[in-house]
Amino acid sequence: MGMDAKAEVLRLDNAWNEAYRRHTRKELESVLADDFLALTPSGDSITKALLVVNPSETASSVVFSEQAAHVFGDTAVTCGRLQLELEDRRIDQRFLRVFACRNGLWRAVSVAVTPIPDE
Repeated sequence: MGMDAKAEVLRLDNAWNEAYRRHTRKELESVLADDFLALTPSGDSITKALLVVNPSETASSVVFSEQAAHVFGDTAVTCGRLQLELEDRRIDQRFLRVFACRNGLWRAVSVAVTPIPDE
């Protein structure tokens, strides 16, 4: 691989975050693998096709923090915290994203999201 794997995975993780901030479908599509699957706190599963239709709710503020990445051969995980300020509520959650390197290209294959209860 030409680029350091951890640097590439963090680049993709940041591109995903920016896609949420700017509501850019094309950027999100380029990060996600075609067989991508998201798992929500309610137990639903969301495919790439469903997620890119509406990358995130309209938020007045989107803040990502606590980002970390770990690479295990052709698999990597990133984790972090996402805080959204919506018109009627605030969402605070942690996420674990899974990336896979296939044919030399890193793409996100899954994410699981856990809400952080109000303090």
